Amino acid sequence: MPVHPKLFPFVSCYPQFHWSSTKYEPAIEESKMLTTKRKIMKSIIIAIICFISSSTFAQSNYEKSMGQAMGLWQSGEIQKASALLERIAQAEKDNWIPTYYQAMILTTAAFREKNKETQAKYIQSAEDILNNSTQDNNSEWLVLRAMNKTALMVTDPMTKAKELSPIIIGLYKKALVITPSNPRAMLGLAEFQMNAKKYFNQDSSKECEDVKKALSLFNEEKVTVPFSPSWGKDRAEQILKECK
Repeated sequence: MPVHPKLFPFVSCYPQFHWSSTKYEPAIEESKMLTTKRKIMKSIIIAIICFISSSTFAQSNYEKSMGQAMGLWQSGEIQKASALLERIAQAEKDNWIPTYYQAMILTTAAFREKNKETQAKYIQSAEDILNNSTQDNNSEWLVLRAMNKTALMVTDPMTKAKELSPIIIGLYKKALVITPSNPRAMLGLAEFQMNAKKYFNQDSSKECEDVKKALSLFNEEKVTVPFSPSWGKDRAEQILKECK
């Protein structure tokens, strides 16, 4: 699947929001949010595309099917990509990665979707997949759960943030307990807490240090299993520039 990586600029998978009002509640800055929504899918798929493009060995049927699913995701065919990943998961019962990407595709689609009904459907479908899994000791799975809860939170931040923010933070922290070297968990937690501190004009130097640690972990990360999560490094680099 010859795809040039430069066609997919790596951006944050995390929605950008600011904290407002006297309560611990975010208010979405619409223009930034729309831009981020359109790029969420590309931010994660680039790492997968790079892996596929640089492979020198013959692809298995599994890898070919996963590549097809990623291609559908890239072209915005959310339902087709999700359906294909479901079929792959049924054939690969001991492999959590196809199910992970099925939930990932639906979650990231929710960030980009403008229709509220469709958005809610994506979030719920992803949550159902996550709830039916036995992967709660998998740190990547917990990061994805945190992303799904964030997608739900930003649909109505003024009413949902107070309830969901502690849950999101708890999921990232649990992911780090399970795998302290997971850069996506460290980055996700740092950025989430950094956005909260920005509203209260609080110092976020600790979070900046955590992003530095996450970047070091990204640099040390070795991807040996096709399609294993490896996204996030460019976002960490971008945040560090903002820390200075």
